[in-house]
Amino acid sequence: MDGSQFKKPLARRWPSFRATPFVVVVVVIGLVGLVVVVVGLVVATTRHTPPAPTPATSTRAVALGDSVPYGHGLSNPYLAPQVGLPAQAVSQGPSVLAYPSLVAEHLHLHMAVRPTNCTLGGDQLTVSGAVVDQADNTSRDGQCPRPPQPARTLGEEIAAAQLPRHPARLVLLQDGADDIHFSACLEYQLARVAGISAHLGTACTANGNVTPQVARELSRVRSGLAQAIEEVAPHAGTVAVLDYYQPIPSPGEIADDTALSHTQTNLVCAGLKPNAASTYAAAQVVLAALNQAIAGAVVDARAHPVTNVRLVDIAGVLDGHGVCTAHPWVFSGEPVPDATLAADSEHILTAKACTGTDVLHGPSLCSALAAAADTAERGLQGSVWRAAHPTASGQRAIAAAVQAQLHT
Repeated sequence: MDGSQFKKPLARRWPSFRATPFVVVVVVIGLVGLVVVVVGLVVATTRHTPPAPTPATSTRAVALGDSVPYGHGLSNPYLAPQVGLPAQAVSQGPSVLAYPSLVAEHLHLHMAVRPTNCTLGGDQLTVSGAVVDQADNTSRDGQCPRPPQPARTLGEEIAAAQLPRHPARLVLLQDGADDIHFSACLEYQLARVAGISAHLGTACTANGNVTPQVARELSRVRSGLAQAIEEVAPHAGTVAVLDYYQPIPSPGEIADDTALSHTQTNLVCAGLKPNAASTYAAAQVVLAALNQAIAGAVVDARAHPVTNVRLVDIAGVLDGHGVCTAHPWVFSGEPVPDATLAADSEHILTAKACTGTDVLHGPSLCSALAAAADTAERGLQGSVWRAAHPTASGQRAIAAAVQAQLHT
C-alpha cells in the first residue's frame, strides 16, 4: 500500500480555502474592532467604578447616643402624645433641629435621618434613653414595645451604623447620662408639691458626693464608652465625644415670673425657686462626676491607642440659659392648671401622710390612697417629660461649640 487511498478523503474533509485580499482586510478590521471594543469596555468599567470610600474620603456623618443628640422635646419618641407637641407627633425619629444634623450640614457632610423611631437606619442613630452599658439596661423598651424587648443601647446603634462597610468622616458620640438616670436626678430635686418632694426621680447625691450606686454606674460608663470609641475609631475620620451641659441655673439666674402664670404653675420652676442653692449644688456634683467619666473614657481609648478621638467640652455652653431663666435654652416644665395641681397635690400629700401612720388607718386605706397618688404622679411627670433637654436655641448653641472645637 502506498497510502494513496487516504489522500483523497483527507482532501475532501479539509477543503482548501483561498482568501482574497478583500476578505483578509475585513477580517483584520473586524478583529481590531473587537479588541478596541473590549479595551474600551475595560477602560469604561474602570473609570465608572469609584473606589470604596475610606474614612478620609467619606462624606458620611454618623450620630450615636441618647436623648440630647436625638433632640428629645423637639421630637417625641413615645407612642402617646406629649404635652407641648402636636397630637400627631408620636414615635418620631430624631429631630433635624438637633445638633448632629446642624453640624453635618455645616461641615458639608451627609447625615440621613430616619423618619420614625423604632427602626434604626440611616446615619442619625441616636435613641432617647439609650444607655452605654448593658448592665444599666434594666427596663423594657417603652417606646417600641412590639416585640417586647429591653430598651435599646449604644451597642445596637453602633451595629446599625455598619461602619466597617460604610465608613464615616465624622462620628458624633454623646452618651452616659441615662446610665445614671440624670433626668431622674433632676426630677428628684425639682419636682415638689407645696414644698414637699413629689417623690419623682431618684436621689443621686449624698454628703456632697454622688451616691455609691451612681459611682458604680459611672465606672461602667467610662469603660463602656472607651470600648465604643475603640470599636468605631478604625472606621471614622474623627470621633467627637461630647460631655454634658448644666441645665440648672445658679440661684441668681432664676427669673421671678417663671413659676406662676395666671392660673397655671410651672412645676419645675415652682420647685426650683425655694430650693435653688441645694438643687444647683447637687446638679454640679452629678454633672462633674458624669463629665469626668466621659473624659476618662477618651483618655483610656487614647492609651490603646486611638489617635482620632476628640473630647468636645460643652459643660458651660448653656450657662445663663438653664431652666427657669429669662431666656432658657432648655425646656422647663410645662404649665399645669392650678386646679389640676391642687387635686394631684392632695392625692400625693394624703398618701404620704397615710403611709406614715398606716397603723392608725389600716393598710387597705393607704393602698387606695397610694394608687390615687401614683396616678397623680404620672400626670405630673407628663408636665416635665422634656425638662432640661435643649430647645432649638440650645441645640444651635451646642452645634456651634462642636463646630468651633472641631475646627481647632
